[in-house]
Amino acid sequence: MIAVLPLPGSPLYDGYDGKVVDQALSDLEVYKNAGVDSILFENDHDLPYIQPPLDEKGVALMMEIVKEARKRFDGPIGIQMLEAANITSLEIAVEADLDYIRVEAFVFAHVGGSGIINGSAGKILRRRKELQAEHIKVFADVKKKHGSHSLTIDLDIQDEVMQAEFFLADGVIVTSQFTGIHPDKEDVVKAKRATKLPVLIGSGMTAENIQDYLAFADGFIVGSYFRKDGRFLETLEPERLHAFMKVFVSARKSIFDSGNMTPTKE
Repeated sequence: MIAVLPLPGSPLYDGYDGKVVDQALSDLEVYKNAGVDSILFENDHDLPYIQPPLDEKGVALMMEIVKEARKRFDGPIGIQMLEAANITSLEIAVEADLDYIRVEAFVFAHVGGSGIINGSAGKILRRRKELQAEHIKVFADVKKKHGSHSLTIDLDIQDEVMQAEFFLADGVIVTSQFTGIHPDKEDVVKAKRATKLPVLIGSGMTAENIQDYLAFADGFIVGSYFRKDGRFLETLEPERLHAFMKVFVSARKSIFDSGNMTPTKE
């Protein structure tokens, strides 16, 4: 996951578009050299996040970045625009020929840092249909990190997963309560049992725990661990990235060779 520097319109933006572009594309090259399977762009530095509409100049700069990334990376590329700017993410993905978007509040509602965020599945998929872009996958967070879920406290994670599948998501993402903290393994198991969709883990993976989770999920979104001291918005450290990939590739090969990809309770 590439955390793009502050975009125009955000409080921390320093006025230098070139710096933002250079950082994102530099990180991309580091990831390519490490052999990652996919790249996900997020406007993580645009603190504090706001719900759409987002600043037009900020959206335009992100568009420029991901279009250039598309020229340089052959694997799947995704995008998430915070906070819950899901239609914006989709429209950027269409224009830049990306492969997927990460969506918060696909089904139900929760309270995020900027307030109540309502379910968006209907609007997203109708817009995707309108744009003739059904090849772009929608990966939906369930019980998403950095949010209060008291509105759906009567729903278990498997209930939300089932609803996401019913509402035509292409995959679901399981996280912990906060960035950098791994999810409860039982939540991942419940998610896998509740759906035939791909289940991704979206927080807390490290070189130390990835082997414990590898057989329980279909994919992993990793950001914080690759950065200085494992901190979310620090600079990318190639040494940490390569150390993780060495463990990950070896462990994945062992699991595929053994054929043991079905999660079970411990």
